[in-house]
Amino acid sequence: MAKKTYQEQMRSSYPDHPTIKPIAPDMVKTWGEGMQVIPSPLEIREVMRSIPKGEVMSTKELCAILAKKHKVDIACPYSVGIFMNIVARAIEEDEDDNTPWWRTLGSKRELKPRYPNAPDEQMALLEAEGFSFEKKGKKCVYWVVK
Repeated sequence: MAKKTYQEQMRSSYPDHPTIKPIAPDMVKTWGEGMQVIPSPLEIREVMRSIPKGEVMSTKELCAILAKKHKVDIACPYSVGIFMNIVARAIEEDEDDNTPWWRTLGSKRELKPRYPNAPDEQMALLEAEGFSFEKKGKKCVYWVVK
């Protein structure tokens, strides 16, 4: 069986999503008890499309938007992070899709290490919009948007 493209993964690999369910037992210590949404990649793309030029959005902020939309306590941050990567790569496969994936960051406002051509392409696109960066970490170096 051939590997699905990122476009195929974004559009059809998650037909049961969004899914609302209790926060998983292994996540309760961090997130508390309550309900969570596991969004669809297409929902994440829609949020990405809403970010105007000159602004960025962290994974935490994206999760908060999705949780509010679905009237739950949290959006699963693990699923959101995975789907953000799928969506960014799917957009790169479609030259007609101009969704600004580069405006989404990690939870600490860091560049996403699994995005297309990371971190160089995301950094260049954000620099073109006027953003600057700060180098963080010693052994594990990463870039944070200022």
